[in-house]
Amino acid sequence: MRFMPGLLVFLLVGYPSAAHAQSFAVHASAGPTLIDSGYSLAAGVGFFPDSPLAILVGVERTHLSTETSAEGRDSFSTFRGGTLTLAAAELRVAPFGRDRVGPYGLVGFAAGRSRPNVNAQFPESVTNDVRAALFGGGLYVPLGARASLFADGRLMIGSEGGELLAVAPIRIGLAWRF
Repeated sequence: MRFMPGLLVFLLVGYPSAAHAQSFAVHASAGPTLIDSGYSLAAGVGFFPDSPLAILVGVERTHLSTETSAEGRDSFSTFRGGTLTLAAAELRVAPFGRDRVGPYGLVGFAAGRSRPNVNAQFPESVTNDVRAALFGGGLYVPLGARASLFADGRLMIGSEGGELLAVAPIRIGLAWRF
């Protein structure tokens, strides 16, 4: 995230019309996760240097439930689940602008901590470092001059305590530009 101020200066100097078209926003969203049962919450701020571009930073909290499934006659497998708390930065590109309903793509990265669930199968408390890349897309719906509704799906792929991590939240949210 250290590169964000430099990126903002580069955009404003290298793209002068951005200085006149810029705006900021706050956003919040929530929704379920795909594959593993759970939910995801997110909130943050965004910088809009130009109509099709947005740079967002925020905090995400995703909780995945513990699941046990039968694997055969006398065997079973258990997914531990847990809670991820991440700081995320992303770049969104809305090819048709933000003044009408349209799609957007996103790419970014996240870093933070995970706290796997503690239960009868997993009695030890653990905290892991998490690093992940993310990508996805969504739909942007303006509700007026400042408010907008958005819905997106994303896939986060990375590392959690030396193991592979893949989480796919689908969220719907509100943004307020100023």
